[in-house]
Amino acid sequence: MKFIATILLVLMMVSLAAGGVLLWRRRKETGDYSRYIQAVLSWVSAFFTMTFIFRTWAETTTADGAFFEPEHTFVPIIFQMTYFLYPLEVIRPTVGRTKVYAILFAPLLLLVSIGLCAGIEYTPLYTYADVWSHIGDFNVLFRLFALVMMLLYCFSLLLVPYDWKRSSADKKFILYYALGFCLIGLLHFIIQITHIYLFVLLHQIAWLGFFLSVAYYELKERLVVSHATAAEMEVAENNQSSDDELWTQILLSLDMNDKWRSPELSLTSLSEQLDSNRTYIGEAFKRNTGMTFIEYITHRRVDYVVERLKSNSEVDIHELFNYVGYRQRSTAWRNFLKVTGMTPHDFLDSLK
Repeated sequence: MKFIATILLVLMMVSLAAGGVLLWRRRKETGDYSRYIQAVLSWVSAFFTMTFIFRTWAETTTADGAFFEPEHTFVPIIFQMTYFLYPLEVIRPTVGRTKVYAILFAPLLLLVSIGLCAGIEYTPLYTYADVWSHIGDFNVLFRLFALVMMLLYCFSLLLVPYDWKRSSADKKFILYYALGFCLIGLLHFIIQITHIYLFVLLHQIAWLGFFLSVAYYELKERLVVSHATAAEMEVAENNQSSDDELWTQILLSLDMNDKWRSPELSLTSLSEQLDSNRTYIGEAFKRNTGMTFIEYITHRRVDYVVERLKSNSEVDIHELFNYVGYRQRSTAWRNFLKVTGMTPHDFLDSLK
């Protein structure tokens, strides 16, 4: 088991260090602090992974020590706070950072400060019998409270509202990030109350998978927008006309607040808004455009990008894709190729 753990930890350390370097080298592409945060967190995690390698061979890991040790109870709270910074940057990049950080993190920092610096004498707990016999002691209850607070903060990330007009990240990825965030916190909680070595290994695997997936998304999938905002771009015009009353309502709905650009738009959400059903709405698209709902939205978005590029080939294509609702590079590229028969780069070359 020790050799398996060591191999896994070495792989983690190398992957985290390398991922941090790649994110740091391309940190200025995003216009926010998301890659700074992930790079630093990767390096810090790589350092702690290295220390865990030595502790594994010295048999002084979390699974070998006492329950609820102060360093394993309070220090991870700081990590959880850092985990929280990344989604705040990509979900709500324009929110007032100082105010939000103060509200979110001041209670946790106070908790960590009291736990590590208040001179509290912590009773070592090596067995469940020890835990039970001291369960009423303040130092035991305080540590349990800190662990529960850490877990609650993990799940509170699921409550952060997503605004597609402000966010440059895909909502599905943010959900996966939040779930991974919760899984890591939950595994740490289980380790602290069970000291089962299997959960230590699962925690390391989840940690590695989490960082690699975030790094991949940042470097390969996330559409980076440099400076333009949706307000600075002109609203696309819809020149179609029809005597079909339902179709007229559909067009009005799509144009209202530019819903055709929303990454969260679906046939279901549109039918619910119009108090109709999916079948009728789908038939209206076929009847008036000869296309399905998805095909129509795809063509409308790509056509808008094409027209903007034709009028000004110097416009940042990433900004255009982000504006029309794409948050993943691969999806934007695939749909552009499907509609135009060319990749975005080939299309730009054809305009020169």
